[in-house]
Amino acid sequence: MKKVLITSKAFGSQLDKEHRKQLVSYFEENAWQIIWNPTGHAMSAQDIIRIDAEHALTAIAVYSSSDEISGEVFEHCRNLKVVSRHGVGIENIDITAAQTAGVQIKTTADMPGYETVADLTFALMLSIARQVHIIDAQLRQNNWYRPVSSDVWGKTLGVLGLGRIGKAVVTRAKGFGMKILAYTGHPDREYLASNGITLCSKEELIAQSDFITLHCTLNEQTREMINAREFSLMKPTAFLINTARSGLVNQAALLNALKTKQIAGAALDVFDIEPAVDDLLLKEKLDSVVATAHVGSYTFDSIRCMDFLVAENIVTAATTEKPALPPASFTKFDYSSELKIS
Repeated sequence: MKKVLITSKAFGSQLDKEHRKQLVSYFEENAWQIIWNPTGHAMSAQDIIRIDAEHALTAIAVYSSSDEISGEVFEHCRNLKVVSRHGVGIENIDITAAQTAGVQIKTTADMPGYETVADLTFALMLSIARQVHIIDAQLRQNNWYRPVSSDVWGKTLGVLGLGRIGKAVVTRAKGFGMKILAYTGHPDREYLASNGITLCSKEELIAQSDFITLHCTLNEQTREMINAREFSLMKPTAFLINTARSGLVNQAALLNALKTKQIAGAALDVFDIEPAVDDLLLKEKLDSVVATAHVGSYTFDSIRCMDFLVAENIVTAATTEKPALPPASFTKFDYSSELKIS
């Protein structure tokens, strides 16, 4: 049997027992043996190499951006055919080494989960602007607290990165009558014009926006694209929303900007180290911060689709004969024609 290492014990278990049972059955029907992460934490390259030495892995299902899929992994795991990412972030995978080793890299970018992330982006934006988190906490302590908060309707939204998630956020922002500014390395002029979006420099966007939302991939060009200089350009009433990658923002500069009230607040779904149990920013317990635990795509429909797409990417990439199909219950939850399962 071919062997797949799944780097998280949580894979398939967030929904119900039947969902996980179907995932396991799908692998078994296609002659795959699952090797579960035995460590209890995100896997280092050495963790993976040790498991490969015992099991000769054909595939790795990568669940977290904290898993280390380095060049060393591709050098030592000689039977490896495919790495399948649960999500779209591949900054923790050495793509060049994978190409050299002839290993396919798959993600779940083909599913419509970007709409789900856009939903959370707007939920965080509304929550931090209207201080929902503070009011809720006060009410739970029997305090009738009614702070004066900030509007979202009609404000200026700056979108850094105008891929599928950025465009989905734009769709929602238009419903709130927002003026939309965009900064992107690959401008779609027709899209910008038809949606009334102003293309501008990063500096112009940061200086003019009431809300700034990040939707860029993390690479050497975008790492810490928001630093002390950028915070100095922001309005003192501005809010930063990050549902993309923590590394896009210098975390020390963000903490300083919040503590000195250089900006009004931040809403975050991503952290440098996850789980973020000892995050310095969270330890400050600032009222100007709303935080969620990297749950951008954590809805029932998205998880069900993503789990099976991760599995199918592995089975189809490393199987020469026609594979067994995912269960009918998977296609039942296909809520967009953009996700096609053969």
